[in-house]
Amino acid sequence: MSLISNGQSTLHFEIIQFTFTSEKMSNKVSIEKHLDSYLKSLIKGQLYIPGVIIGQVIGENYYIVHLSAVTVSPWNNDDGKNEVLAFKTLNDLIANSDIIFQKSLEVVNLLPGGSHVLGLFFVIPQDLKSIQPIDIDFNDFNNYLNGNLLYNKNNEKWNYLLLNYSSLNNKSFCYTVDFNRSNGPKRTTVYKSIDHIFGSFDNDWVTLVGTFNFGALDRINIAGGPKALISIREDLLDKFESALSESVCAFNGCVCDENTFIKDFKCNTIGDALNNVVNIEFYREVDTGSEYKNSSLKVERGKGKVLMSGLCSLAVPFNRNGTVKDAIKAIHEDAMQTFAIRLKMHLESLVEEESIEDKEGDAYVVHETPRRILIIKTEGSKFAFSDYAFPGEDPQVALNVAGEVLHLPEGKMELYNELEKGRHAYYEALPDIDSSPPQDINIATSNNNILIYLAWAALILAILAYVLKQIFV
Repeated sequence: MSLISNGQSTLHFEIIQFTFTSEKMSNKVSIEKHLDSYLKSLIKGQLYIPGVIIGQVIGENYYIVHLSAVTVSPWNNDDGKNEVLAFKTLNDLIANSDIIFQKSLEVVNLLPGGSHVLGLFFVIPQDLKSIQPIDIDFNDFNNYLNGNLLYNKNNEKWNYLLLNYSSLNNKSFCYTVDFNRSNGPKRTTVYKSIDHIFGSFDNDWVTLVGTFNFGALDRINIAGGPKALISIREDLLDKFESALSESVCAFNGCVCDENTFIKDFKCNTIGDALNNVVNIEFYREVDTGSEYKNSSLKVERGKGKVLMSGLCSLAVPFNRNGTVKDAIKAIHEDAMQTFAIRLKMHLESLVEEESIEDKEGDAYVVHETPRRILIIKTEGSKFAFSDYAFPGEDPQVALNVAGEVLHLPEGKMELYNELEKGRHAYYEALPDIDSSPPQDINIATSNNNILIYLAWAALILAILAYVLKQIFV
């Protein structure tokens, strides 16, 4: 049973002029073949089904690896099932654009570096070839996504896509959406038809896998609790980005010309889960003898100590048609994204811990950043999405949540949580980590006073002994 919208509008749109042209562009859109069947499976009579396009842009070409329909959480349905959102009319769909935008943001949080929400798709009982395309405000859509990013990405050069699958004639129509053109006082959104092909691209993807550590960052010691940590969040991200820009990235142990194609690299495997793997490493000039002592980012605060230890993984699905230059950009983006996500989760856990301390009194707290786990889409290319789990949390929960967000059944996903295996042993090997809890200031003051009294007593006894010696000897 599909959920039918009541058609009530929750957004107010400004008037925008829309233009449609059949002019062909040089761009090509490659869509994994099984996604054609996925679009057909969404058809529900005369209903309008929205969804999110996920993939990469390499050069001028788009590579779509997944389509995710907007779903309604099970707890919002009487039958307890995860249902696809559907609308009775096109106007209902447009009036509820905020729901589609929110779905897009949920998808973004699972994406590895180099991958993006490329646009929106709609399965509707008509095609857009002979009518004006759906007038979703893509400028508002773009602002919403960028406004909720965990860090500031560089502006991308590509335009969004709009993919229409017509249940009337069982055909797909694809457009690029140029929403930044200005036409006098009004903004013009231009839709251009674009060549697209559904095909098998199983061997067209590799996974760039490696690690980085917070040794590239300096120790930061502050007081003031979570609010103070949040206030320096941007500084941490800037410092990490600077460290990345100063590093050299090696592929399978070699530093390569930036114009080398990724398809020219020999690939490895990691267990049974990841094939077509290219190993990446960061090299950075360091001051010998000091870097090892600063191999973690350590943040101290009032009643406890926050330790963001260094071993974190990179996992970047990447199209073989890209170059080393393209890949390094994606790797840097992945490092920034995984760092920003862990930092956000870290700060949220601090806020929760602070409330516990207020209730229970002084508490010594050592936090550990969540570890990365992969949700691998097994149909088509083995594309790896990313989620995170704190120590003690069941990664299976992340698999279930990702399945809901991506509209993927469990049989078409695989959980891989071994990527950061051994990180605990890595942390324990760091000699500079002080595991002793901070002393309460009153206890410390009392201890200092005792030491002073003992020192004075020893001095007085020494003087008395000297005087007695002079009298009786």
